[in-house]
Amino acid sequence: MPPADHDAAVRDLVERLSAARDAAAAVAGEAPLGVRAVEAAAGRRSYVAAFPGPAFLCLDERLAPEPDARRARETASATLLWEHVEAIVDPDALRDLASAIGRLLALGGDPPEVTGPLETVAARALELAAWREDPLRAVASLPDIDEGAAVQERLCGAYARFMRASDPLVAVQDTLPDALIGALRDVEEAAARAGAADRLADRLAAVLPECEDGAEQMLAAAVRGARA
Repeated sequence: MPPADHDAAVRDLVERLSAARDAAAAVAGEAPLGVRAVEAAAGRRSYVAAFPGPAFLCLDERLAPEPDARRARETASATLLWEHVEAIVDPDALRDLASAIGRLLALGGDPPEVTGPLETVAARALELAAWREDPLRAVASLPDIDEGAAVQERLCGAYARFMRASDPLVAVQDTLPDALIGALRDVEEAAARAGAADRLADRLAAVLPECEDGAEQMLAAAVRGARA
């Protein structure tokens, strides 16, 4: 997306969230604790407002209470799934991984078959961090999950190639300098924290039943007068 279009999209999102907050307050008679924009399907924007209790309100694209129970359930489930995305894709952990790789490469002496994959891992980690920190990620968008999963898949592939290339180092690790051993360990630990070895798509598939159960609970806790 061109920068000008991206900036316009961010401004529009901010304005719509403010309008959704006002609409939710009007329905519930009190200000919500928070409002999230949700896209359970491409081009279909909804909003979930949270209130003390907890209680929830799903608004449709017209900022009216969602009358369709199926759509309200899909919106709630998408919201919960996105919370898992936010927890799994940690920009700080991804940047830490890139930094650990930089420290390892700065030591020098690594064979090209190891150095190349390492550089790619660092690039993919930073790419995923940038995706996660885009202001438009404030929208709980299922189509965007597909995009993020594709970026994270490239990170996993690069890390797997690095691990295969570094296998020969295990046999000679007793001959390697302590600094190199420590730097390699730092990269492996940082990769674990960043989830570089685990596919995002697999981790999200594992929590789908939990999200669906949670969506039912959210619908049961809809604010009075707004149950779908």
